[in-house]
Amino acid sequence: MANSATLRRGLLACAAAIIVVAGGGAFAVHSVLDPQALRARAIAAIERQTGREVTLGSVEVHVFPASVSVRDITLADMKGGDGTPMFSARALNADVGVMALLHHRIALENVTLDHPVLHLRRNADGQANWRMTPNGPQASLPAAAQPPSGTPWVIQPGSLRISDASVGWDDRLSGVKTQLALAHVRVDGLAGAQPSFDVAGTRDGAAFTLSGHTGAISLTQGGGGRDVKWPVHFQVAFADHDRAAGTFTLDGTVADPDRAKGYDLKVDGQVSQLADLAPWFAGHDVPAARDVTLSARVVDGSAPTDTKIVPQVQALHLRTGPFDAGRYLSGLQVGSLSVDAAGPKETLSVAGTGTWSGQDLKLAASFGSLDQAEHAVLTHLSDSLPLSVDLSGGAGSLRVAGMLGGARAVVNVTASSGHLALPNGAALDHLEATTHLVSDGNGAHFALSELNVHSTQLALTGTLDLTVHGGHGGVPLLSGAVDASWLDADALRGPVTPAKAAPVPTAQKPGTERIAFERLRDIDMDVRVSVAQMELASDVYRQALMHVALREGRLGIDPLQATGTGRRISGRLSVDASGDVPVVSGTIATLVLPATWIEQHAGMPVAVQGAFQLVGEASARGNTAAELRASMDGHMGASLVNGTIDGAALGSLVGQAARGVTGSGAIPLRCFGLHMTMAKGQANVDTLGLQTPVLSMTGQGSVGLASYALDMRLVPLVMIGGTGASVPVRVGGTLSAPRPRMDAGADGRYAIGLLLGGASGKGTTVPDLCPATLKAAREGQAGPEPTGAAPQPTGNVGSLVRDNPKAAQKIDRAKSLLKGLGLIH
Repeated sequence: MANSATLRRGLLACAAAIIVVAGGGAFAVHSVLDPQALRARAIAAIERQTGREVTLGSVEVHVFPASVSVRDITLADMKGGDGTPMFSARALNADVGVMALLHHRIALENVTLDHPVLHLRRNADGQANWRMTPNGPQASLPAAAQPPSGTPWVIQPGSLRISDASVGWDDRLSGVKTQLALAHVRVDGLAGAQPSFDVAGTRDGAAFTLSGHTGAISLTQGGGGRDVKWPVHFQVAFADHDRAAGTFTLDGTVADPDRAKGYDLKVDGQVSQLADLAPWFAGHDVPAARDVTLSARVVDGSAPTDTKIVPQVQALHLRTGPFDAGRYLSGLQVGSLSVDAAGPKETLSVAGTGTWSGQDLKLAASFGSLDQAEHAVLTHLSDSLPLSVDLSGGAGSLRVAGMLGGARAVVNVTASSGHLALPNGAALDHLEATTHLVSDGNGAHFALSELNVHSTQLALTGTLDLTVHGGHGGVPLLSGAVDASWLDADALRGPVTPAKAAPVPTAQKPGTERIAFERLRDIDMDVRVSVAQMELASDVYRQALMHVALREGRLGIDPLQATGTGRRISGRLSVDASGDVPVVSGTIATLVLPATWIEQHAGMPVAVQGAFQLVGEASARGNTAAELRASMDGHMGASLVNGTIDGAALGSLVGQAARGVTGSGAIPLRCFGLHMTMAKGQANVDTLGLQTPVLSMTGQGSVGLASYALDMRLVPLVMIGGTGASVPVRVGGTLSAPRPRMDAGADGRYAIGLLLGGASGKGTTVPDLCPATLKAAREGQAGPEPTGAAPQPTGNVGSLVRDNPKAAQKIDRAKSLLKGLGLIH
């Protein structure tokens, strides 16, 4: 019993002692965690540790468990900022380590922040606002609030949880500026030797996650240096619209994180579609490459005192799958591409496969060592870089080898192809080409010598010189000479668009787009071109010569000459684009151009085939095609012999009476001639004549140079069977929509003419209008004559039907029309 009583008294004494100690401890803790005192100590600690002004709103303290809540937190930016706080948050909640308070440390665990906003900045000198400068107690702390002890208080954060955060990044050192929205941030072991991170957020709608760890984090300056290696290990995953886009792993060390100096990092990445990462490459062109893998080692290549960021690649391995590269070279499809260099002194090799315009293509290239290639990129080829590039495939082969860049670069180029397709649908067959390129003065001068090109369509030699700043005002100057022994201009023009059944396009608007005449002021030129033999519009020309001179926006082509069969090409052309309103003028003794070329460049239907001979003199002023047409002044003639014309186009001009015989296919055009004078937006046609086996026509009138409005009086002569009949026709409307009608005289009657031919072909003959028409259209210049005699009415319609099968079904209707007019019986 005595022992029992003693035990009871002992337990009661212990309980009383525990109650007293607990009560006293609670009182002590409450005294230490007094909200106002804690607020003052926190402000003092933060300002001493950061050297920045801090504001804290209301503070609430909870004893069991020990925790604190703070509202309206801001931390000022570094000196020289724009006044925006570096950090702000609506509220902070955290657990407080009680025992740490006894050592003047405010240890915060499980810190949560409500809607924090962080503005991270680094200026061009590398000064970062997240680096703090510790100092003594700040003036903002009242003297009464200073801790009574001489030992300062320290804020020591532990784990951190953030949601709905906004981070602005403005790095003047690297030129990167962006905004991140963070859904969550979790940091553990913040005060330890290896803090870990878990971050999820978006940038411009593109999602990402980041996880990993670093070395110990110190927000204060100093203590760093290139000998101190701060370890980093991060994995970043990107997503595009909830679809995984790619992952990157960063592993290595950084000696000076503030200025991004002294780093040695290994980067590994995988991307399924590179275009999904386009939001992270704002302002940069991102290829549409797929299945991209990257492995590289990157180190700091700058001097310790250099503020610039100079990454140096020590190893590189890059692979891509197939992608469309048409925006870089039309028709190019990449099948695979690889870039490899095992070390800085190893050769940088590039290999690839693909297709170009449907033809297989293979690439094998090398660009010196990795160090040399990187230096060449960073210095814009200030030093020479050895290169060897080999392209081969179905189109042929191309080899470029030599030294590129530096004070003097030398490159040899060799190319060959059995059939090389050109962009305009033309081609070069059995091509062999070589040249030698030399660059002097660090790219100030380029000389292309020993140029030799041989193919079925073309054979030439030549030299070209380009002085980058050799022209007026420092523009480039191109000079040289090209001599061709053979040139097939018809083949190099490419295939001609077939003539359409419809005579004209549905709409033909005057050109209102501004012509880039100002480009003539961007370069000076002095180039001579000679061609020993040339085929143009199925005619052969010899001793062709052209001299092109361009300076200060004034272009002159003089002479322009060649000798052909029955005619000599001669003329000159000038364009003065030195002022605000360009002036175009030319004098043409004779110029030969394919009819299809004129039609296509004038926006007209391809109705005539053959070689047009142009003569005359004209000038015009303006910045658009419409202005040039409207201001044209001078005279001009155009003629063509032994060509073809689309029957439907011809029928649309002369009306219903002739459509039965012209048909809708191509018919022989024995001759065509046109002569006109141009002034005040009007072309006055004084001579118009053409002759085909089924129809001859003469006429006069006018055409609006800007509106294409027609006011023509035509006299077509239609020949059917043993009869030729002519009915005057008035043509109005426009070139795109002509409106022919029978033209009555002043008395309201039609001047219908008849030519009668017998079954034997004897009788009234059709006069040959070609000589007089061609003479007027050529202004007396020489030219080829039409072959064969002028067509005559004949009793044998079978020959007409054979020459023009598509017109056979319409012969009866045309004969009925003439019978209805009383012309035949």
